[in-house]
Amino acid sequence: MHRTGRSVVNFATGLMLQVITLSIGLFATPVLLSWLGDDRYGAFRAATDWGNYLNLLELGIGGSLLALLAKAVGIGDRHQIRLTLATGIKTYLNIMGVMMLVGVGLGCFITNLVPVKGLLVGELQKGYWLGLLGILLLPLSPFRLLAAASQRSYADNVFIIFQSLIVTSVSLLLARAKFGITGQYIAILLGNIFFQLVMCWDGLRRYPDVFRYLGDRKSQLPIEKQIWQLNWPTLALNLSGQMSLFTDNIIISSSLSPATVVPFFVTQRLTMLAQSQIQGIGNATWAALADLYAKGEREKFNTRLIELTRLVAVMGLAFMVAIAAYNHYFIKLWVGEDRFGGDGITLLAACNGFLLGLLSLWGWCFSGTGNQTKLVRPATLAAVINFLASIISTHFFGIIGPLLGTFIAFTTVSLWQLPLLMREVFGTSLRQLFLAVAQPLTVSLPYSLCIWWIAKNHTPWGWLGLATEMILTALIYFALTWLLVLNESERKQWGNRLKMLYSSLKQYAHHSK
Repeated sequence: MHRTGRSVVNFATGLMLQVITLSIGLFATPVLLSWLGDDRYGAFRAATDWGNYLNLLELGIGGSLLALLAKAVGIGDRHQIRLTLATGIKTYLNIMGVMMLVGVGLGCFITNLVPVKGLLVGELQKGYWLGLLGILLLPLSPFRLLAAASQRSYADNVFIIFQSLIVTSVSLLLARAKFGITGQYIAILLGNIFFQLVMCWDGLRRYPDVFRYLGDRKSQLPIEKQIWQLNWPTLALNLSGQMSLFTDNIIISSSLSPATVVPFFVTQRLTMLAQSQIQGIGNATWAALADLYAKGEREKFNTRLIELTRLVAVMGLAFMVAIAAYNHYFIKLWVGEDRFGGDGITLLAACNGFLLGLLSLWGWCFSGTGNQTKLVRPATLAAVINFLASIISTHFFGIIGPLLGTFIAFTTVSLWQLPLLMREVFGTSLRQLFLAVAQPLTVSLPYSLCIWWIAKNHTPWGWLGLATEMILTALIYFALTWLLVLNESERKQWGNRLKMLYSSLKQYAHHSK
């Protein structure tokens, strides 16, 4: 398949993943909350966020390997691909021991970091130690990066669907059997084992002799040098992202209580799923943009970037307008009104999800082309502002504090720094970039106020009525942008792309057989 076809299939399978994930979550979350209780569920969420900080000890190797693999795939050098994979496996083996030692140290204090009492202390400790075994799978990580660099994220998406089914099934089974927090960690461990092994199988199917290159130390040295040159900017970006996105539950748990994590988490659940889908546009297309950049097609690169920015803006607003208006009813039907965190969380989460979709796409332009260094300063500044503003806002405003901190960081740093850097590095037009966001946003403002008023003065009829109204809200917005934002030439172009979508999906289905 060509670049556009692969991007379309990547996005389509990502959409399928989100639909299935939403369906699983709709069923599983209320059941888990019933069987585990809010204290257990909230403590588990906060503890896993602490565990996510161990990923920083990966030292940004993943971002380095991704750029190097994308370059090797772009020029079609199979020998270089094998060598890069082998170097990545060996590098991960070297840092696995350090990560395990630090993980053991963190485990000694996990019940202090997540304040639990009684039986939950033992459950959390046992679960954490079992979850730590997942670090042993770290050397297999390059095979997942290979799929992404080869514009084959659709394989990743399909395997994640099966992983989700495994994790959900085992977590429900063990929660029902009274395994508590420990059972949730076991479920995640089994899901990770499955996913890493099938990604390894997928990579070895294409490059079966990769492990023979592990002993070729002389050939690995130049690649290893490039990895360690690129990894520090990636590490700084990972640290910034970790501080920005994985401290919210920790702050809520420490400042308020583990049980408060539940309304904070579930109220955002729908916006997080939509946000993942919006980010999926960047995830599905970054390799194609990197390919254009590597071939020196800068004008085409910028044309596609502006088009993708407009697409992210339109999709983001369509999803978030519907969610902001109807999220209260969704939570009420899903887990009960007593677990709704409030309209403040809903609105801030919707705004942050929309902005993160744009920033994620723009960030991929740098990460996928080896220009990570350019992002370090603004990302670090945004992370510091986010962290401090979240703590202060939580103290003064309660449960909405972490989301308010994120919004402040996005609007004061990221939202204007990244476009300036894109103009500097890629020659991107700021005017075109601004219009790609501003035009859909202008249409959405009066429309969202109208939908909000309707939702607040009308109660949807059950699940079917809620789903129908939310889908219609998004579809009407798509129709408005089609008529008011796109010109005749652009409508014709997108019509051809929709036909291409159908053709690419048929081609992918035939290829799979």
